[in-house]
Amino acid sequence: MALSGYMILAASIALFVRHVDGRELLRLLAHTRPVGMAAACLLALLQLLCRASVFRTLLAPLVWLPWLRAQRCMLASSAATALVPGRAGEFMRAYLLKRDDRIALASTAAVTAVEKSVEVLALLLILLPVPLLLPHLPGWVGKYVLLTAAIAVTLLSLATFLASRARPPGWLVAFTAGLATVKRPALLVKAVLVSVGSWLVDVACLLSVMHAVGVVAPAASALLVILAVNAAIAFPVVPGNLGTFELGAIAGLQPFGVRYDLGLAVGLLYHAAQVMPIALLALLDSRFVARR
Repeated sequence: MALSGYMILAASIALFVRHVDGRELLRLLAHTRPVGMAAACLLALLQLLCRASVFRTLLAPLVWLPWLRAQRCMLASSAATALVPGRAGEFMRAYLLKRDDRIALASTAAVTAVEKSVEVLALLLILLPVPLLLPHLPGWVGKYVLLTAAIAVTLLSLATFLASRARPPGWLVAFTAGLATVKRPALLVKAVLVSVGSWLVDVACLLSVMHAVGVVAPAASALLVILAVNAAIAFPVVPGNLGTFELGAIAGLQPFGVRYDLGLAVGLLYHAAQVMPIALLALLDSRFVARR
């Protein structure tokens, strides 16, 4: 599976790189507006705070984490995702909750499944005005949105069914406990609303990067780029989604006539804004992970 992923990634990079002007790319990176990048980095950290708040809300029926510890746990897991292939960050988060709060791994896995469904639903909510703002969308957009909506609704429906069982099998008890949020509409709605805010902060982060490199495109184009990036990294095969992330940014900007080198510059800098501040803070806070 991993090998096939690397092969697809290599073929995709080869397909796009031949359209990139290396000198122009270097010039764009060298002339990036630092104020725009600084704003993007701060917004990426704000998005991390929002994501930690969503997870803390979904985890509330099991344990009410102190705000600061929830942030530090999300920081550690996000840094692990950026440095190690696959879903390392989610394993890191499950390990920390098991170590410090005695929460079963299966319970954290259930909370994570609900979290992903909430994130998808929130993303779909902010994408609702896109057909009006961007009438000439690529054909893959509608298909991907329908597919992700179907997956999210299916997961939440299954979670609701499992959580409603009065006496789940013994092997399913811990997992079912992690689904308790679906039986508490107030918490679930709060999580969705905060997740919508998280995505809007992400849009602002991307717009800051686009401004920093001088991209001329409608502001709504950021929504399509975020959708393309998330579609490209849905199945992580390399550490930090390096390569797939940038390809998603290029693909998302293509309908607006943005050159490949300019799209690649946006992808690289947007990715850097998402990873570097988090990795740096995680390094400074590494004692949180290694304290036992």
